[in-house]
Amino acid sequence: MLSRVADSLYWIAQNMERADSMAKLLSVRLVSILENQDPLLGTENDWKEVIEITSNKGDYQALYTQYDRDSVIHYVGFAKENSNSIYSCITIARENAKMIREMIPIELWEVINELYLQIQKFSFSIGKTEELNNYLKSINEKYFLFQGIIAGLMSREEGYLFIVFGKYLEVIRKLACTLDVYYNQKRTERFDKEGIHYHYWSSVLSSLSGYDSYIQKYQASMDPVKIVNYLLFDDSLPRSVSYSVQQLVNAFQALEHRQVNGYSEKLYEVLEELNKEVRCKSVDQLPDSLHKYCQRLQSLCDSIGIAIMETYYLGEISSR
Repeated sequence: MLSRVADSLYWIAQNMERADSMAKLLSVRLVSILENQDPLLGTENDWKEVIEITSNKGDYQALYTQYDRDSVIHYVGFAKENSNSIYSCITIARENAKMIREMIPIELWEVINELYLQIQKFSFSIGKTEELNNYLKSINEKYFLFQGIIAGLMSREEGYLFIVFGKYLEVIRKLACTLDVYYNQKRTERFDKEGIHYHYWSSVLSSLSGYDSYIQKYQASMDPVKIVNYLLFDDSLPRSVSYSVQQLVNAFQALEHRQVNGYSEKLYEVLEELNKEVRCKSVDQLPDSLHKYCQRLQSLCDSIGIAIMETYYLGEISSR
């Protein structure tokens, strides 16, 4: 496979996954603030969390003076100046898909192009929460269609494996960042009320696409440690860190025919490091704090991304 094709597939997958996760995070936050009447919710700190999960705080502060609802939504969702906004991610995915249209299913190109045209036409209106939330959900629905086309129409050859690399690196990175921000917040004043505690952690699960499956497995028990263990280590959850790491390892083994050559040794080593990190099955077994663990996961994802580009001669079209 040509490196340019592998490169485009990798960045299509990563940017579509990133756009979907940001749309889900914003949607959950909007609904959370509407449903929870606690006066402490909806403060500047809540919107600051969104920036900490999705973007660089320094870049945000260069454009905005405070962490308010409309500024954060505009920056994360629609700002062309933000290379990680939903708008920018969809644009990058579309540019890459356009370059390799003849190498992907036509349905895949069509869904990416439709999403691009949709975000071009959408007018961000301050205060129209319901309209905005419906729009964010439509991005999630298009992403499900995107994944369905890949699952149903793409042959499991080299191109598919680079999609796996792009998708699951982003899943791990975003999950680790989200848990790091949410779990370590000083929010004891919010947990005086059981309802607020439940609402807070159900929002965490929803933003990471784990709420329904968690409830089915653990009923209504919103135990923070149980939630973190589920999102990190449960192999039955298709978006857990453990499951995602296994997909990366499987993709590498398939590409290299279960061999390690000189050119792929570095990638193998960092994948093994990441794999070792998910062999424990509880946060109680971690040698360090959850904060340090999540930071290490993100650092390893960055190292793996660099190793993938160096191993397969990919040209970085978009920076993280």
